[in-house]
Amino acid sequence: MQVVKATTSDMPQVIELLKIILDEMELPFYLNNDQNEVTKLFTKTFQSKTYTNDADVLVAKVDNQVAGLAFGYPGKNEDVLDDEFQKHFDQVNIPAQEIYEDPEADADEWYLDSLVVNPEFQNQGIGTTLLNAIPKFAKQRSLTKVGLLVDDLNPNAERLYRRIGFRDDHEQVVSNHHYKHLKLDL
Repeated sequence: MQVVKATTSDMPQVIELLKIILDEMELPFYLNNDQNEVTKLFTKTFQSKTYTNDADVLVAKVDNQVAGLAFGYPGKNEDVLDDEFQKHFDQVNIPAQEIYEDPEADADEWYLDSLVVNPEFQNQGIGTTLLNAIPKFAKQRSLTKVGLLVDDLNPNAERLYRRIGFRDDHEQVVSNHHYKHLKLDL
């Protein structure tokens, strides 16, 4: 298994995995809109030139199936990516609206926005493999830190991140949820 940047043909599997996270986060945007339209919105956004250039969708594949993904970007690109997302509302049947109310990333880090493993491949080391691959992509963008948020209510994820070497940086609130902002120095 290797970790590579996702291709256009990977996007349907990528979006389905991202929806697992959206379900868990209970974002009003996700819960209050038609799921097919949300899928179209994410597909159009993630296939845009801005997302291709300014973010990284990394996938771990097993037998040509996306076993897991890590989505991240240089923190300084957060506003550009949010703006790009907003541009695609006019292409779907959802009124334009904010997805996240608060910033997540620090400008000087490669920010791990999302990490998810396909349920069929859980407990096979996919998450660890993805996390271990991230520094290579961060360094390609001339960054020396990787940051992420971990929910206070997700101790299993926190243990995984700490095992890789992530350390406390600060506490953070996003959409009324409390998180620890962890960092890994490269």
